[in-house]
Amino acid sequence: MQPKILLTGRSGQVGYELFQTLSPLADVYAIDVQDVDLSDVSALERFVRCLGLIDMIVHPAAFTAVDLAEEQPDLARAINVEASRILAEEAAQRNIPMIYYSTDYVFDGSRSFDSCYTENDSTSPLSVYGLTKRDGETAVRTICKKHCILRLCWVYGLRGNNFLRTMLRLYHQGKTPNVVYDQIGAPTWSRIIAMTTAIIVAKILNVSPSEHAEYSKDSEFPWGTYHLSADGVASWHEFAAAIFVAMNRQTGQKIELPKPILSAAYPVKATRPKNSRLDNNLLSVTLGLKLPDWQTQLAWCLDAVKNE
Repeated sequence: MQPKILLTGRSGQVGYELFQTLSPLADVYAIDVQDVDLSDVSALERFVRCLGLIDMIVHPAAFTAVDLAEEQPDLARAINVEASRILAEEAAQRNIPMIYYSTDYVFDGSRSFDSCYTENDSTSPLSVYGLTKRDGETAVRTICKKHCILRLCWVYGLRGNNFLRTMLRLYHQGKTPNVVYDQIGAPTWSRIIAMTTAIIVAKILNVSPSEHAEYSKDSEFPWGTYHLSADGVASWHEFAAAIFVAMNRQTGQKIELPKPILSAAYPVKATRPKNSRLDNNLLSVTLGLKLPDWQTQLAWCLDAVKNE
């Protein structure tokens, strides 16, 4: 019998890709806000109580509007912390694994640009979004023994509101944006995140797309927190410039490249970490997984844009 996975955030930029990559491995019960409002604690509790047999919870759904979270902290906490707590309690009660997605925003980004944050570094969020994701981590880690927390960095994709889509819109409008150059990280395509997650899920359930009839819930997996981001490093300006260069090459146009500015010249409600670099060594050493560099991922993504 195929394993069954509960997937949240079905239409999100990570959730959508996860549904595609997990479906060959399991029966995926994918939910979205029309199925249950994660900000409604009572509704979510009723929903999980009525769930049939499931073998894993994969939980990418989150309140990710970083600046809006400063204005709506209670809503951000309800979705990022309380909903995660309820799902972790359900996973613990059923003795099943849970995968939870977190963020580089749990760190304050104050360390030097030549270093990365490891899973063991102390967290110190600068924003409501970062704080609620950190608290969501803590809830999952404390409640559910069989947890895999994946910290992501600078996620972009073909859906939803994200940096890539904003740059593509401006490019097609013939506009040259000002983009900050004093914040660094690793732009990571949501599809690569989903493909990597599928490998992790297969390891946990001991399944593969070709032989998913039998699996072991008790297989030994190194539970814990892992950093999962693209290899390499870029500033937001470097990322934006790479998008424009690739699009100019693809279209034959000569749209002027984005202009670099300091963060201080682009005020926002939520403070961002200056250094969002995540050390992916634990993922590589423990699970044998290494993501392609951000330039390769961007090229693949823009090819996908062209073909869709």
